[in-house]
Amino acid sequence: MANGMDFNFDVCPERSGTDSTKWARYAGRDVLPAWVADMDFASTPVIVDALKQRLEHHVFGYATAHQSTHEAVIAYLARERQWQVEPEWIVFTPALVPCLHGVIRAETPAGGAVITTTPVYPPFLSAPVLSGRTAECVPMVFDAGRWTFDFDALDAAAKRSQAKVFLLCNPHNPLGRVFTREELEKIAEFSARHGLVVCSDEIHCDLVLDPDAHHISYATLGKEVAHNSVSLFAASKTYNTAGLLCGYAVIPDKALRARFRRALAGVANEVNIFGLVALEAAYRHGAPWQRACVEYLRGNLDLVLTEIARTPGVTIAQCPQATYLAWLDARALGVENPAAVFEAGGVGLNNGADFGTPGFVRLNFGCPRERLREILRRIRATAEATKR
Repeated sequence: MANGMDFNFDVCPERSGTDSTKWARYAGRDVLPAWVADMDFASTPVIVDALKQRLEHHVFGYATAHQSTHEAVIAYLARERQWQVEPEWIVFTPALVPCLHGVIRAETPAGGAVITTTPVYPPFLSAPVLSGRTAECVPMVFDAGRWTFDFDALDAAAKRSQAKVFLLCNPHNPLGRVFTREELEKIAEFSARHGLVVCSDEIHCDLVLDPDAHHISYATLGKEVAHNSVSLFAASKTYNTAGLLCGYAVIPDKALRARFRRALAGVANEVNIFGLVALEAAYRHGAPWQRACVEYLRGNLDLVLTEIARTPGVTIAQCPQATYLAWLDARALGVENPAAVFEAGGVGLNNGADFGTPGFVRLNFGCPRERLREILRRIRATAEATKR
């Protein structure tokens, strides 16, 4: 299977009428879902086989990650992220969103502020509010052909808000940026200057599509950086196992790790048995499928770029370097809610307003290519009708 030719991403299981959140949203309607970050591809056979084997045990009580799972995670981080970690640094959780709440509650006083950038994955905006804090949002800027940070604005926000946490998304959702070492070092300098703990969501790190881009885990910049960071990982986005509810945080600093654990105690401390099995199988044996999936997504991205270039009123400022998500600028259509317009045209996209940036939509292109062609055809037809 190493050449990837044994994996067929053009044929996927039928999800309409199943328990799929992605497809249930438009049940009974002629709307193709291309919103939530959930690919339509069947997961790798090595995960399916591992789950079948675990199922044969017939007992599914509370689960604790055992030594082999820790070893698989440690080996993965060393091999793929060039990061040597200790077993005690790893905290397994049901998902990464609870980790955002844990970091915020552990490090930020009630009523305090949390800094993040926009646009960004919606829980980065909602977690501070739901945790009784506020979100201090700093818009990303488009400079020299790429989306990047406005460091002057970040400094001003930190001084103004007295925040204690900065939420980083790398690779970035929804912009698809893979930040350079220089950019990350500037984030580290900014965070050290203002005494910030950086929570780095790196869940899309194995989905780098740009051959010239290289993902760097924030905590690998140095010991001091690592000890003021919480790094979040999961196999769920890469291997399409989000429903199995398993992720983990890597926290080198003992005191920070203890505060984080206390913040999550009794709320998000139980991990799904099958999620642990899938994680270990993915990290030990999933690489051939992952490489084939990335190659297929590259082909899908080429199609997206070609078709959006022909679509009036819709543009992509920068080709995404990672993820299976494209951030589409639909402001030139001149409508208040482009997501609603495209939904009426038969495509379900994410509303940019939910990411803190109205006028944009997010497209999930993690699906069979022929389905993607139809999605893009509908987007173009809707845009053409809107621009008339």
